[in-house]
Amino acid sequence: MEQDTTTEFRRVLGPWSASALITGAMIGTGIFFFVSDVAVRLPSRAAILTAWIVGAAVASCGALCLAELAAAYPQTGGIYVFLHRAYGPFTAFLYSWAKFLIMRVGVFAILCVAFARFCADFLGMASGTPGWMEKTIAIGVIVVLTAVNIVGVRAGAMVQNVLTVAKVFCLVAIIGVGAAFALGLLESHTIAIEPAQHPSGSFLLLFGAALIPVMWTFGGWDESPFVAEEVRNPKRNLPLSILGGLWTVALLYVMVNAAYLAILSPAEMAGSAGVTATAAMERALGGGARKILSLALMLSTFGAANGYALTGGRIAFATGRDQRFFRWFARTHPWTKTPVRSLVVQGALTTVAILVFESPFKLLVYTALAYWVFAGLTAAAVMVLRLRDPRRERPFRVWGYPVTPILFITASLGMAVSVVVMDKPNALVTVGILAAGAGVYAVQAIAFGKRH
Repeated sequence: MEQDTTTEFRRVLGPWSASALITGAMIGTGIFFFVSDVAVRLPSRAAILTAWIVGAAVASCGALCLAELAAAYPQTGGIYVFLHRAYGPFTAFLYSWAKFLIMRVGVFAILCVAFARFCADFLGMASGTPGWMEKTIAIGVIVVLTAVNIVGVRAGAMVQNVLTVAKVFCLVAIIGVGAAFALGLLESHTIAIEPAQHPSGSFLLLFGAALIPVMWTFGGWDESPFVAEEVRNPKRNLPLSILGGLWTVALLYVMVNAAYLAILSPAEMAGSAGVTATAAMERALGGGARKILSLALMLSTFGAANGYALTGGRIAFATGRDQRFFRWFARTHPWTKTPVRSLVVQGALTTVAILVFESPFKLLVYTALAYWVFAGLTAAAVMVLRLRDPRRERPFRVWGYPVTPILFITASLGMAVSVVVMDKPNALVTVGILAAGAGVYAVQAIAFGKRH
C-alpha cells in the first residue's frame, strides 16, 4: 500500500549527479549518426562547424532561461511547473500531455531500439537480425531501466554517473583519434563511401535546415529540473547542472565534428548517412574499430535511455499533483520514494511504441512542432514570471536579459516554421495530438470543475 503524500522525495542528487543527468541525456545517438544530415546541407568544413557552434549558442540561450526558472521554482516536473506558473494549468497540461505520452516515449523508444541494433552489430549479426529479436532486446532494456529507477533515484543516478563517464571517454577517444590522424600519426585505411551531392538553394535556408538535427542532438539540457525535489541545494545545483552539463557537451560536440572532418571530407561525411562515426574510425584505425565503436554506442544509448527513463516518470507525477484526472500518478512508493506508477506506465507505453511502430523516430518527428512551441513558451516564461511574480527570490538570473530569452524565442519560432515547411503532414498530426489533449482537459474540467 502506498502513502498518500504527493511531495515526499529524497534529496540525494548532488551537483555531479545532476550534471551527469544532463550530460548523459544529451550524449545519445545524434553525435554519432545525425551529423551526416548536417553535412549534406552544408558545403564546407567551416560551415559544418559553424552550424554546431550556432546550435550550442542557441541551446545556451535556452539553458540560461531554464537555469533562472529552475533556481526560482525548484519543484519536480521542471518545465511543466514553469509553464503552469506562467500561463496556467491548461498550457502546462498540454505540455505534459505531449511530453509524456508522445515526445518522451518516442525518444525512449528510439534509444532502446538503437541499443538493440548496436548490440546486434557488436555480436556480428546486424545485417541478419530478425525484427522480433531486435524488439525483444529493446523491450528488455526498457524493463531493466524501469526496474533500476523504481529501486530508487540513487540507483538510477549511480548507473547514470558510471555510463556518463564512459560516454564522455568515448567522445574524447574519437577526438584523440581525429587529432592523431590529422597529425599524420595514423595510417589511412580504404573505406567505401560514396560522396553526397549538396542540394542547391539559399544558403540561409540550407543552414536553417541543418540546425534541425543539430538542435535535436543538443536535446537533453532541460532534464535535471524534472527531478528538482531530489537535488540537494537545488537553487545552486540546478543552474550548475544545466549550464555545466550543456557547455561540457557543446565543447565535446564541436571537437568531435572537427575530428570527423579531419578524417573525412565534407562530401564523404554527407554520404556517410547513419555510419559517420564508424566510417571515420574504420578509416583511421581499420576494420576492428567497428566492434569497439559498437560497444561504445551501446554504452552511450543505454546511458541516455536511463536518463530519460529517470526523468520521464516525474513528468506524469507532476501532472498528477495538479490535475485531478491524473491524480493516480501523483504517488511515491513508501520504501523507494520513487514515482513507481509513472515509471511503469512510461515503460508500458514505450513497449507499445516499439511493437507498433517500425520506426519510433516518427513519434518524435510528429511532435517536433510542439517541442519548439513549448521551448519558446518556456523562454518567454522568464519574462512573464518576472512581471507576475517580481518578489520571488531568483538565486540565478539570465545573463543578458531580456536579449537572451528573446533570441531563444526567435530561434524556437524559426525552428517551428522550419518543421512546418519541411513536413506539413507531421505538423498536422502534432496539432491533432494537442487537440486531443485539449479535449481531455475539457472533460476533466466538466467532471471535476476547476482544480482549486
